[in-house]
Amino acid sequence: MHRTPPSPGLSRAARLRAGALAAAGDALALGALTVLLLLLAPLLLLLGLLRPLLPVRARAAVRLPLVWAAYLAGFSLTALAGSLRLRAHRAGPEAWQLLTVRAGRRFRRLAERWTGLRFRIELPDPPPDPGRPVVVLARHAGILNTQLALVAVSAVLGRSPRGIAKRCVALEPGLRALLRGVPLVLFRWNRAGRAAALGELTEQGRALGPGEAFWLYPEGTNYSAARRAGSIARLRARGQHALAERAEAMPHLLPPHLPGARAVLAAVDPSAVVLVCGHTGPERLLPWMLGPGYGPGPGDLVRLRWWSYRLDQLPTGPEEFADWLYGSWEQLDAWIADAAGPAARPSRHRRRTGDLDPA
Repeated sequence: MHRTPPSPGLSRAARLRAGALAAAGDALALGALTVLLLLLAPLLLLLGLLRPLLPVRARAAVRLPLVWAAYLAGFSLTALAGSLRLRAHRAGPEAWQLLTVRAGRRFRRLAERWTGLRFRIELPDPPPDPGRPVVVLARHAGILNTQLALVAVSAVLGRSPRGIAKRCVALEPGLRALLRGVPLVLFRWNRAGRAAALGELTEQGRALGPGEAFWLYPEGTNYSAARRAGSIARLRARGQHALAERAEAMPHLLPPHLPGARAVLAAVDPSAVVLVCGHTGPERLLPWMLGPGYGPGPGDLVRLRWWSYRLDQLPTGPEEFADWLYGSWEQLDAWIADAAGPAARPSRHRRRTGDLDPA
């Protein structure tokens, strides 16, 4: 288990040493990433010029490297440079939250400009009361999920993000730099790590306060057709045939794991607001991972929507809670199917991410 930022229980000398090493690593990564992007610039420019001329399938294949380049140039460089500045000034949580928003905004602008990717974000209706903690239960669509979570909590909800994640997310230098100031607990995703993560969910729920939002992916991993089939098979092996049948009827999603969501919601303050978050679009950047539930599409639209619940209105019994969570996932699956269809056009009730930027 690894905490970001490091535990305040460390000695002052240990914190200074860890801070110096982190700053040196971020500075080195910033320089290396800048050089890499400069070297790749001619190729990226060529791909950008050719993309509108290509057939739809080829255009989708070209979009992935361009989106990744936009992410590195927009999100990672902003996070690396900003983290060096904030650590030098010993900035507080609000400054790190603002840096998260800026990094997300710059990535969005470059992605729209370089790849034609569009973003359509809806506000929670009703918006959460500022005096209540928030727990977000979200689908695990695909790449850049952790980054999406941090930006959505910071920019859309206007709250400080909390959560847990696999340690591999810190391999990307920009996100690793951002996590210097964002409280996220990282785990190795083996059997021992998963058991420790379940205990951490209870602790995080107890500690969650007003102005904070805890983001959890009940599915546990990125969507793929193979993972979906494996998850459904495990439900059947455990004798949960009714849940397996409901999962079979949700082609766009993995079945949610119940213990993690129950652990957080049982520990959090009863006044909390629970948001179910649906987003679609990132998974289409990896079309070979999708199953037959996904029809052909350009994959140029990222959408995000929320469903709001009061915690004290949710069932607490195991079977009743399973029925509620699977019902929420069925609603989410139907929304994804509709969002991918021809009816998914801009609406005057929906606002773009630029409208939601507090920065």
